[in-house]
Amino acid sequence: MSRHSADEQLDLLLARAHEQLGIVVHDALTSKGGPPELHDPDRALGRLLASAHRQTATAVARRLAGKRKQPGHSPLPTPQGSAQDGWGKLVHRPASVRLKYRADALRVSRTYWPGDLALILRDALEHVQRLSTDLETERLPPDTCRQITQMSVRIASVRALPDSSVPPPAVVGFDYLETVVHRLSTCALRLRTVVESAQQLLDTELLPQLLAGDVSWLGAAEVALDLADDLDLAHREAAALAAVVDEIGRASTEFCGADLRSVDLDRVDLEGVRWDSTTAWPAEWHDRIWRSSLAAETGAGVFVIGTQSHNRSVSADF
Repeated sequence: MSRHSADEQLDLLLARAHEQLGIVVHDALTSKGGPPELHDPDRALGRLLASAHRQTATAVARRLAGKRKQPGHSPLPTPQGSAQDGWGKLVHRPASVRLKYRADALRVSRTYWPGDLALILRDALEHVQRLSTDLETERLPPDTCRQITQMSVRIASVRALPDSSVPPPAVVGFDYLETVVHRLSTCALRLRTVVESAQQLLDTELLPQLLAGDVSWLGAAEVALDLADDLDLAHREAAALAAVVDEIGRASTEFCGADLRSVDLDRVDLEGVRWDSTTAWPAEWHDRIWRSSLAAETGAGVFVIGTQSHNRSVSADF
């Protein structure tokens, strides 16, 4: 292995260690209700961890800046599975943190997935593929332009996704909700970019050719093929966004085996939470959780919390 390659591997390891330290420290503090009170032992530990994280960030930044100045140096690849790409999956974050931010995470995910965007784009792709076949035969159904116009309107709903910017991470790294927003907005930006390109091709090139009195069959067919390529890519980007939304849903719902004794449940919406006999609840909430839960359809000793207490209780002997 060349020295250049070894240095790059070291840079990647340092970057990963820095990101992981930020996540662990922030989650540890958040799971205990936020930054510690300034009692002597906690104060010393908090300052030590924060200082170590800042110094690591400074050292890594200086090292990378120096490497970039060297002649012939190529940019380092993004660490596989970095925080930007969701390194350290949401479902692996502490259960107490996931439950604390559950309502906000689900609310944000719904703004980025108001409907089945992948279905909209798949239907559009199939329609354009059929159009390409019609153009090859140089015969179009009478309502082709109307259908293409309606398709453009449906695609526009995908472009309405939020265009939010993510604030820089705090000194101790990305908190849970920032990570949720960052992953959603990153996927949404890629999706919007591709869909905007597809709609411009549709509205400014394909539709005008189809509406022309003398259709250029060959030209329209070429545009339709380009549009199909854009829609295929957009459909794959929508599937990636859907996967992030699904992960947020799982991280906000699955709490089997979790230790939730330190969470203040008075301010948490528990409807839909899945749990089992190994889930540890605060002592004062144990009976209330049992009264509010029903057995999940999947069985296997899993229960789902409902909106209110149920008349029939579930036996704890299972």
